[in-house]
Amino acid sequence: MSKNHNLDHCLKCSICHTQCPVVMNYPAFPGPKQLGPELERLRLSRRDGEVLEIDNILSYCTNCKRCDEACPHGVKPSYYNLKNKEILHLHPSERLRNWILAHNVWWGKMATVVPGFSNFALQFPLTKLGMGLFGIANRNLPAYKKQTLKIKKEEKNKKALYYPGCFASFNEPEIIQSTINILESCNYQVEIAPVDCCGTPMVTNALFNETKELARKNTKIFLKYIEKGYKIITTCSSCGLALKQEYKDLIANEDVENLAKHIWDLFELLEEEENLPFDRKKKKIEKAFYHVPCHLKAQGIGIPAANILRDFAVEELIVEDSYCCGIAGTYGFKKEKHNLSLEIGSSLFNTIKESGISLVITDCGTCKVQIADGTGLTVKHPALLLSDFISRNA
Repeated sequence: MSKNHNLDHCLKCSICHTQCPVVMNYPAFPGPKQLGPELERLRLSRRDGEVLEIDNILSYCTNCKRCDEACPHGVKPSYYNLKNKEILHLHPSERLRNWILAHNVWWGKMATVVPGFSNFALQFPLTKLGMGLFGIANRNLPAYKKQTLKIKKEEKNKKALYYPGCFASFNEPEIIQSTINILESCNYQVEIAPVDCCGTPMVTNALFNETKELARKNTKIFLKYIEKGYKIITTCSSCGLALKQEYKDLIANEDVENLAKHIWDLFELLEEEENLPFDRKKKKIEKAFYHVPCHLKAQGIGIPAANILRDFAVEELIVEDSYCCGIAGTYGFKKEKHNLSLEIGSSLFNTIKESGISLVITDCGTCKVQIADGTGLTVKHPALLLSDFISRNA
């Protein structure tokens, strides 16, 4: 990771500090300003690669990007927090645990071969005990499912390469089919991207060399489709952020800059489409609660899913972007951070419960897992809801 993200523009105003969900729930955490720009200045003045005592708490940064969004001067504290995680001297067991969580795509591929057996095994007490010994939290794990997709093979002028991400691919393939149906109803020729993980679990666990290699590989694949006129579509906010922004932090070059210009969130794309093929006469869902994922906010595209759902699918939609759910990808699956992740999410859980609404909508798979655990309510991806409103004439 090589850019200087306006380091000298940090005026120590501490606005980032006020927006950090970890600071609000874990007093020992110094906050993004001190761990980011201030510590980076100290490192640059020493130029000796010295590991500081305060570095040990860097792992408590969730990479939610709320500090970046809050900074009025364009400084990116999260960048420095991520970059300096690489220098931490972790215990071998913690390093192994982080490696296991960072390679979720491997376990997903194996688990979906026989998902019924995998799901049974993951609930087995000895399995949970074993995961606990590796530092993985004893919490509900999303069930694995096998994909059975239907895609039309018609040639169309509009082309979409859909990149579902890991959660949809291994845990909720219904999101993939719903997205395919939506895009095809908008007259797109759809293909599924021949790409595995975007690299977010790796970069947040400080496996930077591996993430850079993966980012270069993925970029080359995506660019080949872009040259053929395809738009790259995502339905996972973290995957979208990785392709739009984090690849540029990892490997700053023209290729990743070009890639970023061709990445679309599904609902961001739909807002640009004319004559959307959804049935306005169909009875809408009466009420729902929409949680805006942190990584969707960080993309700076607003709340396109909420806008589309209000138009076609939900009568009354409460939108909440003030709170982080706390799971932060693999963060909430770590034994020592599980309770903290739930504390971070408690304000969101309470707000949802107080609303009296039984259906929660969010774009992020791990947000779904966390909110379902914290509230006991049904949580759905917006594509699942919208696909039910596709007009029969589409």
